[in-house]
Amino acid sequence: MVVLTDPQLAADASGNEPQSPVFVIAGFVAPAAKWADFSAAWQVALDEPPKLDYFKMNEAASMSGQFHPRRGWTEAKRDDRLVTLARIIKDHTSVRVSAWIRHADYNKYILPLPALVRHLGVDSPYVLLVHQLILAIAVMGDRHGIITPPDYIFDTEKSFDEEIFANWPTMKWLVENSTKSDLAKFFGDRPIFRDDKSFLPLQAADLYAWQVRNRYIQTHQVPKQTLWVPPTRALGILDRIGVINREYSTDEVVRLRDVLVARGKLFAEANPGVQLIPPHSDPKERRKAHKQARKARKAIAKPLPSSSGGQSS
Repeated sequence: MVVLTDPQLAADASGNEPQSPVFVIAGFVAPAAKWADFSAAWQVALDEPPKLDYFKMNEAASMSGQFHPRRGWTEAKRDDRLVTLARIIKDHTSVRVSAWIRHADYNKYILPLPALVRHLGVDSPYVLLVHQLILAIAVMGDRHGIITPPDYIFDTEKSFDEEIFANWPTMKWLVENSTKSDLAKFFGDRPIFRDDKSFLPLQAADLYAWQVRNRYIQTHQVPKQTLWVPPTRALGILDRIGVINREYSTDEVVRLRDVLVARGKLFAEANPGVQLIPPHSDPKERRKAHKQARKARKAIAKPLPSSSGGQSS
């Protein structure tokens, strides 16, 4: 086993839209020096004709944007470029990581719970999955040579960086007080958010996150008589890299729901005058809920520690 020096995780999300059956955050870990070499090789591949200004897997899949036929692309050329990019990833990264959850589970068990504040960290599983991805690396990283906490670098998502920053102190507290006493030393510093067009490793993460989500759809939404669906050529290459995978199963989501309900009851008992807010799909109702929440927070003397989907944010 090779010990990774100065490790960095580059990760991106796929499937945040409600119609996707599964939401994935995935990417790769490599030493910082290897990421520098990767970026040089990746840029060379982008510059090959037909030239790409940047890589987005959803554009490649739909033959749109940078991969539009007007730019000289065919499906065969697209597939060949994906193979080239996947080989660059395989040659420069050490571990692939992923965390995923079914939207149906989150929407059934977590989203309906009332919360002190309605925000993206409650109404989307993104924050929960970021935490689970980081915890998975902390727990299993030493099996892959990750013996020091990596820098966690995520693609910039609308307002989600603010949610991660707001929840980070609570996350650190939970890790430091977990039953696994040495987990905190593998946890690391607060994540960094970068633009994928300037930090090229995030484009590799985008490719992999889409492939993981697509693989789930292929294997879970095929006729029952189908025994096996082969991976894409690109994913077949990436499958040769060591993996850390974290599925947030239905049973775990149910247990999280039960914990949050119990904490919500304690919160209600300690703060009988504060009304918790149910989900709101209407923008006006969301703004009204945020206004109510700001007043409520001022009235609370000792709020309970919060979590990524809890009632007492």
